[in-house]
Amino acid sequence: MNDTYSNGKDVIRITDVKLTTVQTRRRTGAISSHIVLQLSTDAGITGVGEISDLDCYRMYMPDPAAVKMGIEKVALGQNAFEIAALHERLLAYMPSYFRYANTYPPFTPASQIAAGVEMAFYDIVGKAFGTPVYNLLGGRQRDRFEITYPVFQAKKESDTERYLGYMDALVAEGVTRFRYYVGVNFEQDENFLIAFRDRFGDKVQLKALDFQGHHHWKDVLRIYDRFRQYGFELLESPSWREDYEGMAELRKRVDVDISEHISSLAQAMRMIRAGAVDVFNITIQSGGIYQAKKLFDLAEAAGLKSLISTTQEMSIGTAANAHLGAVVPQLHYAGDPVGPLLYVDDVVTEKLRYDGTQLIVPQGPGLGFEIDEDKLAALQAGLVEWDRPAHGANYVSD
Repeated sequence: MNDTYSNGKDVIRITDVKLTTVQTRRRTGAISSHIVLQLSTDAGITGVGEISDLDCYRMYMPDPAAVKMGIEKVALGQNAFEIAALHERLLAYMPSYFRYANTYPPFTPASQIAAGVEMAFYDIVGKAFGTPVYNLLGGRQRDRFEITYPVFQAKKESDTERYLGYMDALVAEGVTRFRYYVGVNFEQDENFLIAFRDRFGDKVQLKALDFQGHHHWKDVLRIYDRFRQYGFELLESPSWREDYEGMAELRKRVDVDISEHISSLAQAMRMIRAGAVDVFNITIQSGGIYQAKKLFDLAEAAGLKSLISTTQEMSIGTAANAHLGAVVPQLHYAGDPVGPLLYVDDVVTEKLRYDGTQLIVPQGPGLGFEIDEDKLAALQAGLVEWDRPAHGANYVSD
């Protein structure tokens, strides 16, 4: 064993919890809010994590002081090696995460807090052993995987050219796969898709149309018939109100796969029984790597496909998704974690790397990243500004 942790024993105790709230800019100009975690230990190792992209929670945004107190309850004095026990403590304080489904967004503040704390624990253990987190999960099966860049709804005519402009820059960087959010204004969506195909043709791939669970499945079927000429592989979140029976009817009538976010084992079982989906869309935001890996195992057992999802994390959170993506048996579709491409800013010394449409799995100890204290200080800000529209969604919009 590595002798960098205390007395060569499998015990590293958490001694301090530090939380910093930050805001990061996107290429579109939108702002996202995050909480950065730093857990100090008696071995001199600091584990890092993040509670990512919280803007969709405007009416019930987490209180950082309360979150810090809660993390202290479950982490201080605890052994960082005991991640299964960590989840038992987290469930005692937040019994909703991973046990009950959330439809859209497909995670909750509780599940994101759990994911952020767990990241820091895994980071500590990996750094203690001098090995990447993927070696704590069964070992790497791939050192990179395919990704998809999100394009949010063109809500007005001027959005189309603005979006195509930054997509020009992405295509020049080798990013040629996109997914498009639809459903605020279908007429405007079609105008965008026409311009998208006129501009890029077959040089780019449209992985999915994402309906965000806002529409009845029959309306989605009509839009599918209307938009299928623009070429896409998946329909994502195509039915509202947990209507998995309706989703199953839609699945019978379309020629592309149906993908849905999975946020709990109970939700996954309901979808399997209903025959609702072809693809499990799985993210660490459902409660962390430890919990999300169970969903990949369930998809494999049920004979379903799977992909790595996201809320759009910075480099730390994206790294946690990357380590999970490195070890699961199969990734049938390109994943969605592109935060380090999407955000102009980050809090680490060096951002997670991409090669065109591929995410490069980090290979440093732990998650593979260290905080840049100057960058962290420069980005420090409150979690929410009520006058600022939330990115891409219809919860808060201008």
